[in-house]
Amino acid sequence: MLCFNNKDDISKMMKYHRTRDMINLLLYFPELSPIRDLTIVETIDEYIENYEKFKNYPGERNDNPITKPMMVSVEGRGLKPDVLSIFKRVKEIDEDGVMVIFNQTNTPCERYEREAGINIDVIIGYGIYIDAVGKGFDGREVSKGLDCHERYFIPWHDIRRCNINNFKNYQTFIIPDEKYTQSRKNRIIFLESIDVPTNDAENGVPTKYNEIPNYIWQEIIVKVIKKLESREEEFISLGINEFVINANIENGKILAWQMFDKNRY
Repeated sequence: MLCFNNKDDISKMMKYHRTRDMINLLLYFPELSPIRDLTIVETIDEYIENYEKFKNYPGERNDNPITKPMMVSVEGRGLKPDVLSIFKRVKEIDEDGVMVIFNQTNTPCERYEREAGINIDVIIGYGIYIDAVGKGFDGREVSKGLDCHERYFIPWHDIRRCNINNFKNYQTFIIPDEKYTQSRKNRIIFLESIDVPTNDAENGVPTKYNEIPNYIWQEIIVKVIKKLESREEEFISLGINEFVINANIENGKILAWQMFDKNRY
């Protein structure tokens, strides 16, 4: 078992795909991450032995070593997924697969209750690309390149002047109605596949697309965009020239889950 709270374990944890991305966020943008007590459980027996500790951890993901192609996501069912069942499926896919368990500072909501999913692709010195999906969707669609409802590009030299009053000037794409209809169908199919009741899925994903509201973009501008210009030299010195922050919006707040190289997908 490996834990982020143990400094000696961090380098070992960085040898796993998704865990590395979560740790990068904790290292460089800790204020955006709701993740706490990040832990890798390597065997099913280890999970069973520590069940009393982990049973109240709301977060879980599956992962495998970076020496192998990244394994597919084994999606959890609802707010309280059967982690043991997921772990068994993970081991069937890859004998080196692990479970990543973690606490959260926020109270999790259902996936159809999320207000938006956002990818912020930062190219230091050049600009910021933002791909986003709206209410009822989450970061899954944009991080995997499955869908996009709104797209923006902010040139690096415009970061300082970007604000909520001119933000829409940077919009380069808005999904047409007919494409949103198919997007909604795909989202409902996915939600049903993880055992979300059809009625909840259909009620949670709006029938007509409404643009992401300004209070969400204000959160992104203040907590991400405005802070990037002042950190330009820091990232250049670290050799980090391009990265993507993947986040969900829940209860009006940005909850970022990972920071990854664009080549991840």
